[in-house]
Amino acid sequence: MEGSALTQIGLPLALFIIMVGMGVSLTVADFRRVAEQPKGVAVGTALQLFGIPALGFAIGYFAGGGMLAVGLVLVAALPGGTTSNVICYLARANLALSITLTVIASLVTILTLPVYVNWALQAFVGEGTELHLSTVKTLITLMVIVVIPVGLGMLLKRIKPNAATRVEPIINVFSIVVLISIIVAILVVERDNVGSWMQAAWLPVLALNLGALAIGLIAGKLSGLVTADTLTTAVEVSIKNTTLGITIAVSLLGSSELALPSAVYGLMMYASAVALAVYGRRVAARKY
Repeated sequence: MEGSALTQIGLPLALFIIMVGMGVSLTVADFRRVAEQPKGVAVGTALQLFGIPALGFAIGYFAGGGMLAVGLVLVAALPGGTTSNVICYLARANLALSITLTVIASLVTILTLPVYVNWALQAFVGEGTELHLSTVKTLITLMVIVVIPVGLGMLLKRIKPNAATRVEPIINVFSIVVLISIIVAILVVERDNVGSWMQAAWLPVLALNLGALAIGLIAGKLSGLVTADTLTTAVEVSIKNTTLGITIAVSLLGSSELALPSAVYGLMMYASAVALAVYGRRVAARKY
């Protein structure tokens, strides 16, 4: 997949469209909620930016290092996406807090993500690696495929709210189709290697997903968040924008091996997401 028109043009373009979908679900008021829910925002953001990446480094170390470990750190450093907002809605969690955390993480990880990935490359692959995630190139790329399309989506919602309402579910379906298509493409192109990669990746990826979920629940509980906010925090730190992770791995670093943890995580996270949604609805039902 490295260097092809699909990865250099098609994948970023698809992600651009997906992020427009995130934008049409947002309003300026969503950014004002930071002041209204300071504790939930502080806990969720701290976990997104520091706690879960630290977990990624720890699991990568115990997994034996190498490109697999770097891929785990990449996943851990990713922000959430529109999927986390949908799961919070289904789980009867705090949707406003979910949207706020998604927006903050999506913006701030533009700066933190290349730092964590380059640290991981040095720690787990070594000084001799030819791979390096350029901070400037990553910043420009993520501005183009994250910040700008989100802004366009918000503008569309403001000036054409009816059109935005019609477009949003279509883009949500499109995002799922794109993720599945990318995973299938990786499996086909790397069919000679994917068996051994999958065998090595599934357990560390599962540990990262369940570990992030547990950390979100425990941190929310210990910090005194209400149940809905605790559940929201767990969803936000365990559901990742894995399409973005695959885009960075394949388009910016040219490595399908590095993309594999994102691909596997993109599939596994839906199982925990469903469990969280069921749990949240049961908790909400007991209140009424």
